[in-house]
Amino acid sequence: MAFNKVAQENAKIATVDPIRSKQDIANICDWFYSKGWDKYAILFYFGVSSGLRISDILSLKVEDVYGKSKILMREQKTGKIKEFPLNDGLKEMMWDYTRGRDPKDWVFEGRQHRQLERSQVYRRINEAAQALGIDANVGTHTMRKTFGYHHFRQFNNITLLQTIFNHTSPDVTKRYIGITQDEINESYLALNLDVASDGLGALKELCNSRDRAVRVRSFCTNYIKNGGKKHKEFAQMVLEILFAQPKPRKKKIKSYVIQPKPMKYEDDDELIG
Repeated sequence: MAFNKVAQENAKIATVDPIRSKQDIANICDWFYSKGWDKYAILFYFGVSSGLRISDILSLKVEDVYGKSKILMREQKTGKIKEFPLNDGLKEMMWDYTRGRDPKDWVFEGRQHRQLERSQVYRRINEAAQALGIDANVGTHTMRKTFGYHHFRQFNNITLLQTIFNHTSPDVTKRYIGITQDEINESYLALNLDVASDGLGALKELCNSRDRAVRVRSFCTNYIKNGGKKHKEFAQMVLEILFAQPKPRKKKIKSYVIQPKPMKYEDDDELIG
C-alpha cells in the first residue's frame, strides 16, 4: 500500500508547484506547530531552506546534523557527495530538535522509531495547504521547488541554481522551479524603460504605424548594430518575437485558419531533479 502511494506521488513530481509566497511558507510552519506537529514544521522549513530531495532529508541521522555547521552526505538519487552549510537559523533549529537524542536515530522519525515515510509527509503538506487555502498543487517535491523558486528570485542566477540541482540546462531549471510562461509574459508587460535616454520612445510611434512589424524590426536591428547597450536585451527579445511571426504579405489571399502545432516538451523525467 505504501509503495503504491509513493508511486502515485512520483507521477506528480513534474507537476507540483513551489510555494511562491513567503508568508504562505511561514503559515504552513505555524499551522503544523498549532497542531502539535513540530516534526513536520521543522521538516518543511528544513526542506525549503536546503533544497534537498525528500529522500535525502528522510535519510538523515541525528549525527549528521547535531552540532554541525554544514551537512555532508551522499545523494541517494545521483550517488554524488552533497555539501551545504547551515545558516544560523537552521543550525539553532536542528540543535534544539536533536539535542539529547541517540546519534543513530533518524532526524525525522516515524512510528516505533522507524524512518518517516514519504507518503506521510505528502499527506501532511497537503493537509496544511488545504487548511490554509493555498491554491497550489503541492507534494513533497514542493519543498525543493520552493527553495529553487526563491533562490532564483533573490539571486537571479539561473546558472548557479542549475548547478545546485544538477540539471542539464537553464531552461529545465526554469521550468522546474515554476517560472512559467504566464510569469514571463507578465514581466514583459511590466517592463519599464527610460525611453527618453536613448531614443526608444520612437517605438510608441512605430507601433501605431501601418507597417509596424517591419519598422520595429528595422529599428531594433539598427539599435543593436549601432552599439546600443542599455536596452540591448529588450531589443533582442523584440526581434525574437517578430521573427517568430509570419512575414507580412503584400497581396491579398484567401482567409484560412492555421491549426497550432502541438507543443513539445522535454522528457518530464528530467524534471524530477
